[in-house]
Amino acid sequence: MSTPPLYRLALTAFQDARARLDENLAGVGDPGKALVSTMEAAYWANALDLRLRADDPSYLRLSGDGPELMRGLRFVRNRAAHQLPLVVEKTGGLRLPFMLPATILPVVICWVVAGALPPADRGHEDPKGEACYVKWIEGRGVRDVLEDVGRWLSTEQSRPGSLLS
Repeated sequence: MSTPPLYRLALTAFQDARARLDENLAGVGDPGKALVSTMEAAYWANALDLRLRADDPSYLRLSGDGPELMRGLRFVRNRAAHQLPLVVEKTGGLRLPFMLPATILPVVICWVVAGALPPADRGHEDPKGEACYVKWIEGRGVRDVLEDVGRWLSTEQSRPGSLLS
């Protein structure tokens, strides 16, 4: 079992990665830079989720949207780690061709659709994780998803008996 300081270290690392994502998105919204901090945050959140699942039986019994969100995040983290796809894309802004009347949407770095990801390695398919990804993450802004993950981890941290507190 990990010691509580390691849980806090991982939680702080997740929060720091989110702050770097905000810095990377403050400019033109470079998908490459956003990918690095997004996947760093996903790595730390996934590591925390897996450790809590292994070390805290009460964590496994939690309900709400958090467990599915974390499962979807694990799905995309695994794809990014093992198949190395670009799992985020830039949307909005001016695009050609444009039609009148023109509507300029804000530039957002979003998670790609699941169908744009390469297939999993043989024997490592995760249909339930993919379904959670599609339901909770696909097409949404990376910042919004990681805010949801942060809320889930914050809720867990404030739960009596949590290993994060």
